[in-house]
Amino acid sequence: MAINVNRGVLDPFYRYKMPKILAKVEGKGNGIKTVIANMSDIAKALERPPSYPTKYFGFELGAQTNIDLKNDRYIVNGEHDANKLQEILDGFIKKFVLCPSCDNPETALRVKKNQINSKCKACGHAFVIDSKLRLASFIVKNPPTADVVYEKAAKAADKVAATAEEVENGVEVETVDRHSSDGADDDDDWAEPTGQLAIGEEETRLAAGVGKLVISKDLEKSTEERLDMLHQYFTRAKAEGKVDGKEFLNEAERLDLKQKAPLLLVEAFLDGKILEEDELKTMRNVFLRFTVDDPKAQRYLLGGIEQLIMNHEATLLPKAAHVIKRLYDYDIVEEETLLAWGEKPSSKYVPKANAKKIIANCEAVLKWLKDAEEESEDEDEEDDEIDFQKDNKKSEMKEELEERARRAAATKVAGDDGEELDIDDI
Repeated sequence: MAINVNRGVLDPFYRYKMPKILAKVEGKGNGIKTVIANMSDIAKALERPPSYPTKYFGFELGAQTNIDLKNDRYIVNGEHDANKLQEILDGFIKKFVLCPSCDNPETALRVKKNQINSKCKACGHAFVIDSKLRLASFIVKNPPTADVVYEKAAKAADKVAATAEEVENGVEVETVDRHSSDGADDDDDWAEPTGQLAIGEEETRLAAGVGKLVISKDLEKSTEERLDMLHQYFTRAKAEGKVDGKEFLNEAERLDLKQKAPLLLVEAFLDGKILEEDELKTMRNVFLRFTVDDPKAQRYLLGGIEQLIMNHEATLLPKAAHVIKRLYDYDIVEEETLLAWGEKPSSKYVPKANAKKIIANCEAVLKWLKDAEEESEDEDEEDDEIDFQKDNKKSEMKEELEERARRAAATKVAGDDGEELDIDDI
């Protein structure tokens, strides 16, 4: 079973997943021990050596550990419950995996001068791990091996073919994040790979040889994997200050995620200052590219808003009605979608109890929308009745004119000379 790497995030579409800990107790008495059967898979998801979380368990539980790399066995002495180990792993993730700036688990560790340097590949934030943490000394003595980075381009045509073959065989090509938060991290550890391809013929050939293949491979991936890719795309765009609704739409359509994209846009671009800084107005044109005449996309956006409100519950829950009202005022979400959302709380994006709380706080706006809709329907009915009355009056007038014409004809008689005479004139 896959769970969110950051279990504080309740988003079902959260792109960072890891396996749930499988713990097996072996032995009896003083020889009892707990084997973490899937530690390698967990470590792979966290992009950390499996020895790190295993040692962390030992430090936190005050127990000895046994790491058998050859047989892929990771053992903590004593009997330990899987749920307890999962809670301890949350602490490891918070201290050694998550970025304190963007809260994404995309950090890479480097040991230099007895310090553990960490840099986020998502937002570019660089920081130093607290050396007072008990696991820190173990990491310094056992630094992580350098990640294999496949260069963006090659110097010759045979490199293009090799890269294409790697993509076709499912080898993940990692790109180097060039965004830097300040000048402090411009050292050798974070230097760009040498031998970069000059813009020209080789780059064109690489794009032609690999581009189509990558696109087709992307569409073969699961929805969850494609959601991860799109969210990372949005996150990088925000970090680089690039907000281009047309490009966002193109990427979402390329990954066949147009309707789900608004949920990811909310997570990437909106925060607790959504009202204070009128972020919805700033992002209005971007959202409209996805939500116009598409109730499903609007519903995914509302799901993202639900998560945003609960992530900033203290400030946004009391003002939930204002957020919903602005979605309506800016034509991002249509009246019918908002009313349908308010009638049926869902547990798809947040726990159902939280969804009910949000809707309850929006009751005034929802009632206003419902009353306005009923008044509009009444006006339409009145218009129909007025038109009907007009038709009746026209018919009555026509009949009256015809009757007058008949009476006038009846009062005329023929004279001796054959000319008609009007009796009234005699």
